[in-house]
Amino acid sequence: MNKCKNAAVGTDAKVVPTGARHEVGVDELFFSTTDARGIIDQANSVFVRLTRRSRDVLIGAPHNIIRHPVMPGGAFLLMWDTLEAGEPFCAYVDNLAGDGSTYGVFATITPLGDDYLSVRARPFVDGLHDAAFSLYGAVRPMELELRDKGWNPHEAAVVGAEKLGELLVGAGIPSYEEFIWKALPAEVEARLEVASGIAKRPLATGDLAGMLDIAVKIDEALQFWVHRLDDLQRVADALLAAAPQFSQTMEANAHVADRINENDAEGFFSSAMVYLRVWAQMAPEVAGIVTELLVQLDELRRSCAQTRFRIALAVLHNWTVGQFVVELIDNVPGSDEARPAIGQLGRALDEGLATTAEQSQRNASLATAAAERISTLRDLLDLPQTMIREWLSRADRSSATFMEMVDTISAQVDRTQADIDLLGSLSDECRRIAVPVDTQVVEEQTELLRSLLAAHQGHRPRYAMSK
Repeated sequence: MNKCKNAAVGTDAKVVPTGARHEVGVDELFFSTTDARGIIDQANSVFVRLTRRSRDVLIGAPHNIIRHPVMPGGAFLLMWDTLEAGEPFCAYVDNLAGDGSTYGVFATITPLGDDYLSVRARPFVDGLHDAAFSLYGAVRPMELELRDKGWNPHEAAVVGAEKLGELLVGAGIPSYEEFIWKALPAEVEARLEVASGIAKRPLATGDLAGMLDIAVKIDEALQFWVHRLDDLQRVADALLAAAPQFSQTMEANAHVADRINENDAEGFFSSAMVYLRVWAQMAPEVAGIVTELLVQLDELRRSCAQTRFRIALAVLHNWTVGQFVVELIDNVPGSDEARPAIGQLGRALDEGLATTAEQSQRNASLATAAAERISTLRDLLDLPQTMIREWLSRADRSSATFMEMVDTISAQVDRTQADIDLLGSLSDECRRIAVPVDTQVVEEQTELLRSLLAAHQGHRPRYAMSK
């Protein structure tokens, strides 16, 4: 257990909560940066104001100085496990201000080498916020009870983290990872509905004006990425729903063929049985292909959800760059002291965009693989479907019993064809949408941002952006 993690799960706030609350503004974004030990290195003016502590107190203090006792240690343990794996983390959090009041945030934390960037915003999605705090309310008392029995903070947090996982599964969410993949995009989408977006400063000049213009252009490109990915997610979900239905249809085909074979005492269907047997015998083979397809589609769904999370994080980081640049342009008190953090903000945005572009490529590969498997299914079923339809067009319909069976076969053939057509149309749409996003505009803008950051920080940026 490193010092960071011990501090995160084990330090009790010295400030006593008063029960008072103050709110984060609709348009406010605030950030802080810490080193590997969780010590605050930089923070913007909004962070300082909302914590109701002085900048001198905050800088150099452990970040858990703002931890609220309502928050379970298990949540912070999940956070550190995620961050130490190199992945970003987010959560609904109540923080404790210096005067004992509480302010609620939706927090994101992103690893940057050995350091961390945390960006926070007002929570907008009440359903997800309330669900998170209902879990905290179930876990935190259990942790405190264990502490009273002599367990140390880390031991209690381990049990708390396990309990959080169990409660999530009980709520139909496979993991906390899946929860945050849903929560961050939902929060960003909700924020788009009510917040003002990146502020404009048309009279500004110099490097800061250039950075603000870049942030606006990147935001426009990212919104297009969001819409493209939403379309792909919709199609992937539809395919996941349609594939099991197709398996059921194939099982029904086998039952129909078996029933006709068992009851055809008069030999009406002897000429068709070779086709019907092929139809029936294909069911196990098709079931195997569909099982593999479902695995592929679930992987595509997860990949899309993860990419959507990454795009939302890039949007949030880009908004934060824009807002902080506006703070610097407006010369907001306290903003100049945090000026070195602009390098970390730019680095987080740059690395996040690169990761998103890579995941877009992966989505395209997964979608293509799923579409090819569906094409295999279509080809496999095409011949028996065609042969049975041909036999139906020439069948003798003089017997009522025969006609009833023919109608059953015809309906099942139509059902099979409808399922094949649905899977085919969805896979074609999936392949069309899953073309990797065009990153040219974003790459051009981030390259300009790198240059401006280097110039703005005297060609010696403390945190160089990746290339």
